[in-house]
Amino acid sequence: MEFHAVASSRNDPVTAQRVALVTGGTDGIGKAIAHVLASQGMSVVVVGSNAVKGAIAVRELQRSSGNEGVEFLQADLSLIRNVDALAAQVAERWPRLHYLVHCAGIVRGRHTLTPEGIETNFAVNYLSRFALTDALLPCLALGGAAGSAARIFLVSGAAQNGKIDFEDVNLTGRFGILRCVSQFCEANDLFVLELGRRLAEMSPPFITATVLKVGVVRTNIRSQFPAWMKLLVPLLMDPFLSQSPEQIAASARCLLLGAKFEGMTGAIFRHIRRFKKLQPGQRTGDPERGQRLWNLSEQLIREARVRSHA
Repeated sequence: MEFHAVASSRNDPVTAQRVALVTGGTDGIGKAIAHVLASQGMSVVVVGSNAVKGAIAVRELQRSSGNEGVEFLQADLSLIRNVDALAAQVAERWPRLHYLVHCAGIVRGRHTLTPEGIETNFAVNYLSRFALTDALLPCLALGGAAGSAARIFLVSGAAQNGKIDFEDVNLTGRFGILRCVSQFCEANDLFVLELGRRLAEMSPPFITATVLKVGVVRTNIRSQFPAWMKLLVPLLMDPFLSQSPEQIAASARCLLLGAKFEGMTGAIFRHIRRFKKLQPGQRTGDPERGQRLWNLSEQLIREARVRSHA
């Protein structure tokens, strides 16, 4: 599938009134996407866990985009209580939201649990996304309109047709980085497909959801790789498959701003060397598994909230 650049809308009064929230927006792919959106003249809120890094990112994005309407909110998205606080803050300040971009992610090579009892990779790369999306759906409903749907967009890993251990997503005693990555990638795919089904039944609001699966990208997410990945990825994969955050942001731009994708929901795309739409495998596309993950996600979030207030 070919894609084309979207013309700048910095002087478009409609675009200037739009608001985008980008998690993981202080670095890597998230920062590159935040730049694309800020360059359109809209208000962009970047979320990150490090306040110093956030302040630096805001200054750089304001300067590079020529848009002063870039702000930073601090939140550690490994904890549901922080996701809840972030959602409340966003809803109060920006009751109308037009773009929700999930880029925050880690690949931690060792098994750790958050204080709320969730395996850390799964908590950051999937569960926080589910919780934040659910909390901000009313804001997105107010932001969407006929012919200009609010867009939910996820950046995920390239792994496909993975297995989710519904009985133990923490992978207790069986943790391995490849199994872990496969699980949260599959969870993102299932989530977008199930969310797409639910959004398609609602008329209004006008909201769409898509996911972009990316391969090897040169970002700081590598800092917590296990030692063998830190060694092998630069040696064996970078020379052939490595992509820059800006290359990924070009595909994200199409899905977020392109008229061609207006109204498209519950869709999976991939960018490994080139951008293309994917057909989900039979297991990934199974609505029963999507419903099962949805139910499990709600259960995990309830349990996390209980632990936070214990």
